Amino acid sequence: MDDKWIIAIDQGTSGCRAFAIDSDGKIRAQKSKVFSPHRPQKGLSFYQAEQLLTNQVEVLNALLDEVGPEKAATLAVCSQRSTVVLWDKNTGRSVAPVLTWEDGRALKESQAAPITQEEIHQQTGLFNTPYFSAPKIAWCLANHPEAKHAAETGVLLAAPVASYLIWHLTKGSVFATDPTLAQRTLLWDIQTRNWSASLCQVFGVPLNCLPTLQPTQADYGTYVYKGVSIPICVCVADQQAAVAYHALQAGQTTVNYGTGAFVLHHTGTQLTILPGMLSSVTATRDLTKQAFLLEGPIFTAGSLLEWLKTKNIEVNYSDLDPVATSAQNPIFLLPALGGLGAPYWNYKVSVSIENVTQNTQSADWIAGALRAIACRVTDIISYLRLNHLAVESLITSGGLSKSDYLLQSQANVAGVPVWQLPEVESTVLGSAYLAAYYLQGNLPPWTVLPRRKILPTVSASASQIQYQLWQQFVRRHLAV
Repeated sequence: MDDKWIIAIDQGTSGCRAFAIDSDGKIRAQKSKVFSPHRPQKGLSFYQAEQLLTNQVEVLNALLDEVGPEKAATLAVCSQRSTVVLWDKNTGRSVAPVLTWEDGRALKESQAAPITQEEIHQQTGLFNTPYFSAPKIAWCLANHPEAKHAAETGVLLAAPVASYLIWHLTKGSVFATDPTLAQRTLLWDIQTRNWSASLCQVFGVPLNCLPTLQPTQADYGTYVYKGVSIPICVCVADQQAAVAYHALQAGQTTVNYGTGAFVLHHTGTQLTILPGMLSSVTATRDLTKQAFLLEGPIFTAGSLLEWLKTKNIEVNYSDLDPVATSAQNPIFLLPALGGLGAPYWNYKVSVSIENVTQNTQSADWIAGALRAIACRVTDIISYLRLNHLAVESLITSGGLSKSDYLLQSQANVAGVPVWQLPEVESTVLGSAYLAAYYLQGNLPPWTVLPRRKILPTVSASASQIQYQLWQQFVRRHLAV
């Protein structure tokens, strides 16, 4: 594949993207289109399926037109997790809105499921919340007659976004998903590593509407574009793609700062179920072999800066660091759009603010927001340590990892070295990395070095005091 490139598509929360990556792991071309979910009110976040499909295929085809489809060695498909698409296998048309991972409208369906949190945590590694797919599917079946009819007549398909895209790219010939995405449905048993008939019954989801399980790296069919057949060989969740690119090993920890932030701690081949944390799986070449992660989702990261804009705070991503550095009196800001994720799992708390005065400047808001994101990551690091799991450094990725101010704040409050990678597109490069591995049969000679090491600039005691102040702030608002 030396003279050919890997094409990787990434359907994220806020956009559709396609990249061409060469045999050295370098991005040679890219196309993107902003495509955010509709958020008409708090707790609602959804796409229209056909619009999502059209936008992602347009971006993919535009990239192929630029580089030439004959240049494509293979196609890797990466997508956001927990977002679920319901469609009719005969017509290919959606039968319900595409509820994103952010969408919390299925709270009643979640609460009505006859299963305890302890039982579902043991079976799935997750918690029974409306943010995972199963309650969303149940809500769609209860509220959209077309979805209910499709289920009753056996033509319903329900699957993660990547599976929906692959089904359409292969003209309906492949309906499959991998464990990294299957797990987020809340219908996949992490102990048996298979779909669970009992969980389907609990949520009222027909087992026959779910995709076939395949390894992350496998034959996912072929996309034919302008007469050129391009094999699809990767289907993967975005966070696990990032883990693959980081080459994360047992005992190591990574954080991906995106719309939300995700802290992932590799536990090797040992499945660890820890209250307050999610257990998830890494990408795999073999369904009988699996490595595991402890995961701490943070609902609000980059979205906090977008929220500042709605409060008439000017946020310019190109000068984020100098503005934040100029702050004289950073505010305290609890980033709780949609509640707090790990380890609190509190959906009632909302954004809270302290230390605002008549002299507070935009820089104080921005610095406070970046510090808050670093503190939320530290909440999870602290929780892991309390449970005897060592976190000795952090590997970072995602758009906000470009911010030196954020990463220095992270190093200081967590009291650990932080590694900044030269390339922030770890989800795309991770899926391409997995594709190269599949094609070549061995690990590609890609390297994420040289990494930049950011050390704490405060003493361990000063770091501890910083974090204690944060904890006191959080406790005040959790108690409200």
